[in-house]
Amino acid sequence: MYAKSMRIFLMLFVLLLISYRSISAGDVYLVIGSDTAIWEGMSTNRFHCFYNVDLYTNPQRNAYKVMDPAFRARLVDSDGQPLKMTWWMMAGNIFRYATNTNVPIPNIMTLYLMKTYHGNEVIANGDELSLHYHTFRWYDYNHDGIFYWNQALKFMDCFDDFNVTLAQYLLEEQVFPVSFRSGWHYMDNDWQHYLDNYILPYSLHNDYPHKHNDTVEPLDNIYDWSQAPAAFIPYRPSSQNYQIPGNGKGWNVRSAHFWRVIHDHLIDTVFAAAQKGQDQVACFWGHLPEHDFITNIERLDSIAHARIGAYPDVKFYYCTATEAMQRWRKTTDSQPPTVDFSIEHSGDDLYFTIQTDEPIFQVQPFVAVKDIYENYRILSCEQTGSNSWRTREPIRRDLLAKAGVAVCDSLGNQQLKFIRLLPDDAFIDNKDNRFETVYGNWQPISSGTPWGTDALAATLNENDSVEVQWTYDVPKTTFYNVFVQIPKTENTAKRLMYVVHNGENSIDTLNISSGLLPNSWHYLKTLSASEGDQIRIQLKAFGQGQNGQTVLADVVKISPLVRDRDLRVDEQIINFGAISWGDTAQYSFKLQNLGKESLTIKKIDLPKATMFTDIQFPFAIPAMSDTAITLFLHSETMGNYLDSLTIESNDPQKPRITLPVNATVENYFAIVDNEDAGHYFEFGEWHTSNAQAYGPSSRYAWLNQKPLAYATFQIKLRKSGVYELFEIVPKTVNATDKAIYEIRIDSVAIDSILLNQNEGSGAWVRFGGRYYFPADVTVEIRVVDSGQSTMGDVLRADAVKFSLIKEITDLSQNSMAELPDRFYLMQNFPNPFNATTTIRYYLPQAAQVQIDIFNVLGKKVRTLIDTRQTAGVHRLIWNGQNDMGETVSSGLYYYRLNASGFKAMKKMILLK
Repeated sequence: MYAKSMRIFLMLFVLLLISYRSISAGDVYLVIGSDTAIWEGMSTNRFHCFYNVDLYTNPQRNAYKVMDPAFRARLVDSDGQPLKMTWWMMAGNIFRYATNTNVPIPNIMTLYLMKTYHGNEVIANGDELSLHYHTFRWYDYNHDGIFYWNQALKFMDCFDDFNVTLAQYLLEEQVFPVSFRSGWHYMDNDWQHYLDNYILPYSLHNDYPHKHNDTVEPLDNIYDWSQAPAAFIPYRPSSQNYQIPGNGKGWNVRSAHFWRVIHDHLIDTVFAAAQKGQDQVACFWGHLPEHDFITNIERLDSIAHARIGAYPDVKFYYCTATEAMQRWRKTTDSQPPTVDFSIEHSGDDLYFTIQTDEPIFQVQPFVAVKDIYENYRILSCEQTGSNSWRTREPIRRDLLAKAGVAVCDSLGNQQLKFIRLLPDDAFIDNKDNRFETVYGNWQPISSGTPWGTDALAATLNENDSVEVQWTYDVPKTTFYNVFVQIPKTENTAKRLMYVVHNGENSIDTLNISSGLLPNSWHYLKTLSASEGDQIRIQLKAFGQGQNGQTVLADVVKISPLVRDRDLRVDEQIINFGAISWGDTAQYSFKLQNLGKESLTIKKIDLPKATMFTDIQFPFAIPAMSDTAITLFLHSETMGNYLDSLTIESNDPQKPRITLPVNATVENYFAIVDNEDAGHYFEFGEWHTSNAQAYGPSSRYAWLNQKPLAYATFQIKLRKSGVYELFEIVPKTVNATDKAIYEIRIDSVAIDSILLNQNEGSGAWVRFGGRYYFPADVTVEIRVVDSGQSTMGDVLRADAVKFSLIKEITDLSQNSMAELPDRFYLMQNFPNPFNATTTIRYYLPQAAQVQIDIFNVLGKKVRTLIDTRQTAGVHRLIWNGQNDMGETVSSGLYYYRLNASGFKAMKKMILLK
């Protein structure tokens, strides 16, 4: 009886223990996301980047793969819910000034592309779209005259750009972040305070325990999370120290990259903590472009399911970032605030009033406006009552295009509202149902960066003609600008006819005789149209005299953002870069008038007498046109040149535009670029790359051609002296690791260096030693495929730089103004030589010096010197004789320097 009672007691105890453990175990809310950018085309040493959108548009790339419902269905959580993801889409600064014309607004192109090509899947999969922002700043922190997209040293340097980006997200894509991840995991107190009080409740960028600094430009990956919580448990950041828990309004939580999660066994850490009864929010992220992005997600799913075996009481749930935070907070409230967003008229001005049915998370509603000049502004609000606000600044009614407001409650339930006074820009491309081929044999082409994924092309015959048309149903009575764009291709027809109609009435016929510049918006017409009208644009082309040429039809843009005069400058900084002392440098840029009336440039106030232009003022820029301005800068003062210039015009919104001017005046140097006709030559098959580090392009050749490819940079220097050499190629990982750089004087090779073109790519890289180059003699750098590469696919060529270290006008000069910093044996000159040649060498300290000359068989024929010498630059002359005073025969010889253990040997050629 006693034994039976004990068995019952033990069974009850085990059941109670199991029940207790089951009740006490916490849940894991797993946030899988991507900090989503475009890497192809991004360069931190180029102000205007051009981005390849293939990551989003190509069905073979990761975006399509990860959105595939079949892929998601294989990855399910403890409840059988397929994977949900959070997409923190990168925008701002480095994208803002992109040259892409194949997207509506470059600054927010990643979000546009995700919505355009995968928006339906985002909704179907239950994903979240949000913002990822890097604090890039185009700046020269070390004042060496070279600007980069550096990481800003504080958030407030990017404050205005961040707000413009938020406004564009809201107004153009109807997206406003509720969750957020900062770029590089950078954070400071000002930024976290702004997020927590004015923008959103949920941050997921705690990168415990990592801390990193960077002092070498371009700056990046500066962050500090060394004091942050290690647990995957949300906390409210302190207003005094963003890293630690405190009294902030918002929430933050730890995050980790996929690789770190896998290799540091962080999923096990999370499940073990949940087993102890603590609910976990684990944010694990990667980058959509990463080659292992898909496989890493699969590995995380596999590991999570394996952990269930070790922790059977723990369940994990795939959540978006906002959903995970809400579930962790145990809320059942999923209802967003009700919002009334209205206009209040005050004469010619407008104000906005906002009323909600409950308290909101933000200190005030986020209100953004866009005007007809395509400016974006954030409007501050004053509270007028319980849950009601009014904007402080007036907005002119005749300038307003649209406005939007974003609010969310303390749980992150969001409501967006919009007021549109003008329609949005319409982009009608060849796949739109408002496009029609009228006649001609039109075929799709995907090359040349079309709008969307392709354009249409038709090849003309001599007695043939082709025609297409685009139509637009006018939603509101106002003025409209009409533009057209085509992709880049070969052999395009030059004579085109565009006819603009309003209904059955022909408004204008534009006969184009010189073709269209590809990938640019070409203005056709401004017209007044009434609601219910139909604008129609016809493209016609005729084959006579254009037999075999190609006509392209892609996209038209119809915009109601019509203004009288609008001056645009395509530069933010006039950066001459490095200028050779005594030279006059040039800098060209464009002034654009995007208005429908002529605009007058009254004057350009130039700094100091050292800068000038040959433009006569005043001058007019016609409607929808541009004018090139060339500035000249001459300076004989070494060092940094910092100033500004001011452009004055009759632009009603921006009558004065001030631009900073920067230059660095250096000792004499010369640069040869691949675009320099007459100085750059190629052998083998070469191709143009849009990637570049210097100048508008660079070149590449596939490795192991037969014969091997090479490129040559040639120059006649203006000054004789000692030079250092530098090369630059675009930022790359697929270039050869064994490129030969041959140095030649007057066609004779004096040295060759083997370089890995990937190392230091994107910046100037010094190669070789120091060389004496004479003035007015052809000096050549030959970049050669060695045929011995162990990595990479291409040989690259962009630019080379000759930097004068010491001018030498007389070879009898024996010393430099400063002592050499190392031992060095220079190439003899001249080489080849007849009768005599000079050998120069550097001694950083006093040393016993011996220089011997050997023939091709290795036999010593002459000892030129064997004595102790002082530090400095020295020279010896060899007269072509041996130790016996006999003249040696023509041929190849070697000379060797031996000084205090330093040894160097070079070759020379004696010709008679």
